[in-house]
Amino acid sequence: MAIKRITVRVPLELYQQLVQISGEQGKSLNTLAVEALESFVIRAGGRFPLQRLSDILAPAAKAEEISEEELLDQARSIRHRIWKERYEKSVHSDEP
Repeated sequence: MAIKRITVRVPLELYQQLVQISGEQGKSLNTLAVEALESFVIRAGGRFPLQRLSDILAPAAKAEEISEEELLDQARSIRHRIWKERYEKSVHSDEP
């Protein structure tokens, strides 16, 4: 994978918050920024990473005795609701 460098200028207060969060999470500022940008791209593209979400929630689902299929069904339901809300918001925002 090719890597490209970008420069991002942020206000001091935001920088300090990012430094604190990166320290708490044991991540570099670069890793934190890349994760935030990936999240933005996913939201902007309307994609929802169901498998990744399932991987993250699997331990909690197992503890609650929820199957992976039930977990994915819930994620699909939530994704549908979010898309519907976005659609309705876009339709209503176009009204005079």
